[in-house]
Amino acid sequence: MENLPSVTADSDRLEQVFVNLLNNAADAMPEGGKVSVESAACQVEGRPCLVVSIADTGSGISEEHLKRIFDPFFSTKPKGQGTGLGLSVSYNIIRGHGGQIEVESRVDRGTVFRVRLPADGTRDKEL
Repeated sequence: MENLPSVTADSDRLEQVFVNLLNNAADAMPEGGKVSVESAACQVEGRPCLVVSIADTGSGISEEHLKRIFDPFFSTKPKGQGTGLGLSVSYNIIRGHGGQIEVESRVDRGTVFRVRLPADGTRDKEL
């Protein structure tokens, strides 16, 4: 097993991010599918970090929507099934920890969210 770097973070806030990402993955697969969660050591601009990837085999996100998914109140869900705040709040939580959140998606192929957090001792600048 790979040695993962330690990060200092608000565990409740990170839980909020990961629960949101997992719920979105489940929502993208109403007929079922696969969700995988992986963690690994990484580097951004030579600085050590931890990356957590959440991938699903769901419906994916269109190119036009990808540009807006972190915008407050933007949602592709039907009215009454989402506020459009989950990804915006998640983005701000990760940025507040000095990290990054990125997404790759292909319609009908699935989506991968990657959350990168700075390793302990490297949080003087954002990743």
